[in-house]
Amino acid sequence: MTLPDSGRPRTVLMLHAYPLNARMWDDQKAALEAAGLTVLAPDLPGFGAAPGAMTSLEETAADLLATLPAGPLALVGLSMGGYLGMQLLAQAPDRFARVVLADTTLRADPPEKVQDRHAQADRVLEEGPGFLVDAARDEHPAATFRRVQPMIEAATPEGMAGALRAMAARGESRSVLAGLRVPLLVLVGADDPVTPPDRAQEIADAGRGDLVVIPGARHLSNLDQPAAFTQALLDFLT
Repeated sequence: MTLPDSGRPRTVLMLHAYPLNARMWDDQKAALEAAGLTVLAPDLPGFGAAPGAMTSLEETAADLLATLPAGPLALVGLSMGGYLGMQLLAQAPDRFARVVLADTTLRADPPEKVQDRHAQADRVLEEGPGFLVDAARDEHPAATFRRVQPMIEAATPEGMAGALRAMAARGESRSVLAGLRVPLLVLVGADDPVTPPDRAQEIADAGRGDLVVIPGARHLSNLDQPAAFTQALLDFLT
């Protein structure tokens, strides 16, 4: 089924991954602005320059909606940003005219993942983020790690813990996507071990969207293969 083209919004909201901040979008933001779009890329609570910490994705979405222009907007969310984006769509679907979800999943966390997130939240409050930096060094290509390390180190332990607990508490978003009535693009790294291409296909199927698999990319596909990711955004949003 092909949904009607609801127009191409001139303002794009970009939501970052955990435990990074809006700087992860620097390459894409520059390209979209050069194409004439306005880009809003907020730091989420406890990340980058933003104070505080998330208490839930629902509350964070409501707070964010109160700060946004009336729309219509394009929505881009990667990983945690995708989870938050789906909550924005649940609360205010009429505010968004195009949607991009990348390296994320519509599923709720299984019990073992919920337990792991809470354990990480407790650990980061006790120890700080050093173990997350070490994990990122092992998980990401060297060039990507060099970019994410300062972002991880800029997050507060309270912000990280709040985000982990908020993600652990989220529900499934299949019904939100089933109700989507605007064009949807789903992007995923071909080698994403966290939310692999089959999870991306679930999102595309639920929202009747198009799936683009990015070769040579893992979970942070916009940083692993920025040129391919950015071109896919430009093709869809401009």
